[in-house]
Amino acid sequence: MKALITGISGRVGANLAHQMKVRGYEICGLVMPNDPHAAKAERLGVEIVEADLADAERVRAAADGVDVIVHLGAQIPQGTDPSERMLDVNTRATMSLLEGALTSSVPLKRFLLASTYQTYNPFITRDVTFDENTAQQPIDIYALTKLLSEEICLSYMREYGTPVTILRYCSIKAANEVLGMLHPAWLNYFIEMTLSKNRVPWFGAEHIDETKAIMSELLKTPDAVCAVRDADGKPWQLVVTDVRDVAAGTILALESEAAVGEAFNMTGCPPISYPSAARLLADATGRPYRDVQMPFWRGAGASTEKARALLGYDPQWSFDRMVETALAYERGQPIDQIPY
Repeated sequence: MKALITGISGRVGANLAHQMKVRGYEICGLVMPNDPHAAKAERLGVEIVEADLADAERVRAAADGVDVIVHLGAQIPQGTDPSERMLDVNTRATMSLLEGALTSSVPLKRFLLASTYQTYNPFITRDVTFDENTAQQPIDIYALTKLLSEEICLSYMREYGTPVTILRYCSIKAANEVLGMLHPAWLNYFIEMTLSKNRVPWFGAEHIDETKAIMSELLKTPDAVCAVRDADGKPWQLVVTDVRDVAAGTILALESEAAVGEAFNMTGCPPISYPSAARLLADATGRPYRDVQMPFWRGAGASTEKARALLGYDPQWSFDRMVETALAYERGQPIDQIPY
């Protein structure tokens, strides 16, 4: 069975391609021109097609002759590209792939879209857990483009019978990224980004000045590990997903008939508190542990009960095990994943 994977050079794409090859799939991977991770994709030993996802003609052509399409490629908010670029790459490309599948020389067995739990708007200060029936209310353009892609997929299924499946991923990390998490600049990113381009702040809108003052002090220790609590001492919750769980769950969704026409949250093990995660990282790396009190709370999560019930999804990689793998990678030992 031949599979087209867009975004094959990314965290999920490379690991998914490797696992699918083990299962006997013939893989064709689409990479963007001048992709800095293209060499990683080439080392997978798969067919590589270079095409800008905004090039509708090239994208339609890439969809010809494949049995399944896994659409992982996306433009994320970081960078200087205009928002229209996200619409072209994240939304119009989805339609181009589906159009290509309609005229393909091979009937399509599955179209799998990588979406995001950001469509629920997790940038809130309430303690909630989203399930697949939660109203989707994207607060930024990236999440909007993903929600539009979801609706396009479902429309093609209704109109043409295209067998689609939607997976809502959340905060995926590979081994080479774990040990550097929870540093002050990461926290500050949300503040700086939400204050740019006249955006409404995502978190704690009424506390921006206070938060900026806290971050100004914290940034004086740039390698710190931040154990964050809110003003009442309630720990923030870290929602993070190991790339190995995502790859395994994606294959389950790809190969399950029960997944056709469905959307699934594809997150990892239950969240861990920031103080617990920070202690693990500080002990593992020697980075300084810092207690941080913010004037608001964050940590909205996503339920995986539907994926567990219908697909048999069973995430295995808790944060402590992710740290163990990251340390092994740092020591140069072999690990069971491809770093980002």
